[in-house]
Parts: sequence; structure tokens; C-alpha cells
Amino acid sequence: MAAPDLDSAATGSQWLDKETREKLVTGIRHTILLVWSFIVLFPLYWLVSMSLKPPGQANSLPPDWVFLPTVYNYIQLAQQGEFVTAFANSLIMVGASVILVLLIGVPAAYVLSRYDIPMERDVLVWILSSRMLPPIAVVLPFFFIFRALNLFDTRIGMVLMYVSINLSLVVWVMKAFFDGIPETLEEAARVDGATRFQSFRKVVLPAAKPGIFSVAIISFIFAWIELLFGLVLTSFEAVPVTLFVYSFIGSRSIEWSMLAAASTAMILPVMIFLIAVNKYLAAGLSFGVVIKE
Repeated sequence: MAAPDLDSAATGSQWLDKETREKLVTGIRHTILLVWSFIVLFPLYWLVSMSLKPPGQANSLPPDWVFLPTVYNYIQLAQQGEFVTAFANSLIMVGASVILVLLIGVPAAYVLSRYDIPMERDVLVWILSSRMLPPIAVVLPFFFIFRALNLFDTRIGMVLMYVSINLSLVVWVMKAFFDGIPETLEEAARVDGATRFQSFRKVVLPAAKPGIFSVAIISFIFAWIELLFGLVLTSFEAVPVTLFVYSFIGSRSIEWSMLAAASTAMILPVMIFLIAVNKYLAAGLSFGVVIKE
């Protein structure tokens, strides 16, 4: 009878050990990701569950983990005309501000990236300086300026306010993105007869699509969650939805169920916008860009 092949047995044992280690590492990694996902998503679950509980059950202690969901809070919310108006105000003002800030910031970033601007670094610092001070330090000057220009409590005024908040972010992020796109792509387009604007529109913008959608997402979120400027610069006509949600927090009590329902309704446009833009963002990233050395 032939003797067993010890080398083959040892090799098989090592392979099984390696495979076992890989499975163990994969299992630990998945467990950590699941635990972290639970920690991150639990506040969202808590918020949605509170919005689906009756008013007297929303803040009960200990909390009711098993309950019969109800849309009573959402029906009450939809029946409040002030909430519908504030929600529409935010959609219009934030949407318009994102479009306007992209129309201003993207070309400005392209010019700063491609042209030799005198004192370019100083210009960039000046643009960034609009975000250096905390909002509480600049809200009063804006209040007096808006009163003098008849922009107080107007949608146009709030759109301009949101643009001023996000413009520096768009310019700085997009300039860095344009710096990473090689100028040879534009030169090749101009050799084929394209003008400077045509090469920018047909070559640079498609390549910069991931950056454009990224700053659009961030600008939308920053404008959507803004509270202080809406509190000071509006009173009735242009009230944003964040200010209406804040109204459920009273000096003596908090309407937890309505607050949760309004907060959940506030999250939905952001989620929808993220899902819609993410498709185009992934498509833009799939094309890839050759980064300059």
C-alpha cells in the first residue's frame, strides 16, 4: 500500500486554512458594516416610526416598539395650508437657487481654471471669504440690505440668499475639477473646428458632469436645511419649510408626532433628488477623465 503524500496533505490543509480565514474576515467585515448601517439608519427609523404613531403614543416611555401605524399625522399636516405653502416655497426657492448657482459658479470656475486671471489667488480667497464668517454675524446686514432693496420676505430675496451661501462652494469645487481635466481635450476639439464655447459645452461639461451633480446635491441640501436666514429674512410670504417645522417646538411643549411627520416630509425631496441625480452621477463617473499630471 502506497504511503500518504504528506506534502499534498499539508498543502490542502494550508489552502483550507486560508479559505477559512478569508471567510472569517469577510464575515467580520459584513457584520461590522451591518452594525454600522443599523447605527446610522436607526435615527431615521425612529423619526419615521414616530410620525406613524398616534399623537399620544409618539413620545411614550418606554417606547412602543410594536404599534399599529397610522397616517393621521400626515393627513393633519396636509390639511394645514401654511405647511403646503412653506413646502412649495422651499421647492421653488431651493430649486431656482441651485440652477442659478450652477449657471454662475460653473462658468466662473472654468474661467479661473483656464485663464490667467490677475491676482487669481486673491480672487479665490475673496470668494471663499463669504463663508468664513458664521451666519449669525452676517444675517443682520443682510436684513437691512433686503429691507432697503424691498427683498424682505420675497422668494427672489431668498433665492439670492441661497446663491450667496453656495456660490463659493461651487466655484472652489468646480475649479479643482476643471483643473483635473486636461486642456488637450479642448485643443483637440478646437483643431476639429469647434469654438471655445463649443469645446466647453460639448467636451468639458460632459467630462465635468460628476462634479456638477456633486455640487448640485450639496447646494440643494445646504439651501434646503437653512433655518437662520429664513427666520430673519422672511415673515409670511416666503417662509421656508424649515421654519414651519420649527414652529412645532413650543416654549412649553413639543408636538412630537407632527414634528416627526413634518421632518419626514422634509427628507423626501432630498432623497428623491439624491436618487435621481445619483443615476446621472454614476453615468458620468463611468466615462472617466484623464487627470493631468
